[in-house]
Amino acid sequence: MAKIVCVGMACLDYLFRVSRLPDGGGKFFAEDYRAAPGGPAAAAGIAVAALGHEARFIGRLGDDQVGRDLVGHLGKRGVDVSAVRLIDGHTSQVSSVLIDHTGERQIVNYSSSALDPDPAWIEKRHLAEADFLLTDVRWPEGAGRALKLAQELGIPSLIDADIAPVDISGLIDLATYTIFSERGLEMVSAQKDLHASLALINSSSPTWPAVTAGEKGSYWLEQGGLQKCPAEVVEAVDTCGAGDVFHGGFAVAMAEHKSVAEAMHFAGVVAALKCLTFGGSLGVPPRNAVDSYLAQRES
Repeated sequence: MAKIVCVGMACLDYLFRVSRLPDGGGKFFAEDYRAAPGGPAAAAGIAVAALGHEARFIGRLGDDQVGRDLVGHLGKRGVDVSAVRLIDGHTSQVSSVLIDHTGERQIVNYSSSALDPDPAWIEKRHLAEADFLLTDVRWPEGAGRALKLAQELGIPSLIDADIAPVDISGLIDLATYTIFSERGLEMVSAQKDLHASLALINSSSPTWPAVTAGEKGSYWLEQGGLQKCPAEVVEAVDTCGAGDVFHGGFAVAMAEHKSVAEAMHFAGVVAALKCLTFGGSLGVPPRNAVDSYLAQRES
């Protein structure tokens, strides 16, 4: 069993299933509702635990009911929350997520700008005996400190490079692997073409870059050529958190010493199976479901 540390954001997702996403003001009625832990690093940690490995989440939350509920939710999902910092007098992160019948979603997130960003409390002991580090960009100060500590300890690392309110170029340079969202890649490279964007990152940074592109699949470079892993064809019910779960699956695959191509495929399957269930991170598949799906596809 590998130990994978996930550093970054946790939030409580309030998910509402609707017939269609609103395009203006008014009153709307949901067909279903769930509350689930979300946030890139937290959801990735849930995926790591579901896939049979030891997951630790490091992040900061407000010392409020939402924060305490999140710690409880993550603990019940098998994630080590002993390194979560609850900050007195502050509000935890929450998101309202509307999901239509195609699985597409509309997200409104609240993250308090007053929540202390100082990561000085993260120490080498928090990463002790870790086999892999995963960070997101929603807490860039924490990601930067964790990535530097991982370098010092010789721990391979992955950054989930989604859109961010700050320049994340410096973080990318610290990570062994970087998997972008399409918008995240465009923000860093200032280009729309995936091949050109990945080539630019590859030539200017020591990181290994890749990108997830939803139904189009995932892409990376190999010997200068663009490689593609097609997306699994499923009837998506809920895509919320699919990218977060993809990163958790990739971290697991690399900790299991799979090849890059195998890791991208494995991560894509984990993310696709998550999309079959309404409820964000509640849909993260167990390892036996992933292994069974892979076995059927190979037979």
